[in-house]
Amino acid sequence: MIRRMPASGGRVRRPAHRPDHALSRDWRAWAADNLLAGRTREDVAAVLVAQGVSVEEAAAQVAAIDASPAMAAGRRYAAQTRRLELVARLLAEHGRTATSPTAVERRAGVTPAEFFDRYYATSTPVVLTDVVTRWRAFGRWTPEYLKARVGDVEVTAAFGRESDPDYDMNTPKHSRPVRFADFIDQVLAAGESNDLYLVANNRNMDRAALQTLYDDVTLDPAVLDPKRLGGSTALWVGPAGTVTPLHHDTSNILFGQVYGRKRFRLIAPWETAMFAAMRGVYSRIDPEAPDLTQWPAYAKVTVKDVTLEPGDMLFIPAGWWHHVRALSVSINLAFTNFTRTNAFDWYRPGEAR
Repeated sequence: MIRRMPASGGRVRRPAHRPDHALSRDWRAWAADNLLAGRTREDVAAVLVAQGVSVEEAAAQVAAIDASPAMAAGRRYAAQTRRLELVARLLAEHGRTATSPTAVERRAGVTPAEFFDRYYATSTPVVLTDVVTRWRAFGRWTPEYLKARVGDVEVTAAFGRESDPDYDMNTPKHSRPVRFADFIDQVLAAGESNDLYLVANNRNMDRAALQTLYDDVTLDPAVLDPKRLGGSTALWVGPAGTVTPLHHDTSNILFGQVYGRKRFRLIAPWETAMFAAMRGVYSRIDPEAPDLTQWPAYAKVTVKDVTLEPGDMLFIPAGWWHHVRALSVSINLAFTNFTRTNAFDWYRPGEAR
């Protein structure tokens, strides 16, 4: 199939010919793109003829493009891209053969060795059901408890999110200091809202005054390094209705549901249909209401759907797309200080050129 022609404002743009009938830059790029995709010279030239280029000129132009050194280099990269796409497709197709391809496994009794071998090393999400439940925080951390214990601490939270379509990307712009007790009062009074949220980017767990909360948390030193809590722990507090838009992280995460409930939608990084909608580490796709007219390939993407109940801990592998909605007032504690390699900041395909 011939790829679409260059467009401007939604209309097909015809080639801009100079007196010597040279093709515009956009049309040359279009021709090269179709040749790299495997179209024949004749097919590409036929489209140019239909746009008003003479038969002789179209054939000459396409032949020159096809024989250029740049095309030789482009073919090498195109071949490598097709090979990598086949690998990604193989992973995606295998995933769809699962008995429940949209489910996330729920496990108890997972040893550190099994966790690292079966889930961490294979980039496989899992819900661990008996980690948070062993913490003193479980059943203790309520909004009222946090208010009584650390309510006088000044924290940073994001406000005014609903007025900004890029609220998560612009978290620093929306963040301001607030007394923790006052923030909790606002959360409890908000009802269902995405307007205020204490999020990971606020880095509140690096505050010395909140370190006392670690007394309520028990970490397995074989999985999480207790000496590297600084900069590796995130506290999330917000009302029902808070949303973290579809994005991926560049590190593995253990996300603990201490209080309340949250719904996650997860998509594997090898679902190449996601590439077209990338914007940095974010996606333009809303998995709650995907626009399939704009992103038709998304219809074939496998989306894992899991709701975290109080006491659950979700392992989110690096690179996995995830969209999060709080179903109730929620308190979460998340960790990235694994005892295995967790430095994948180079994984930014949405910024690749």
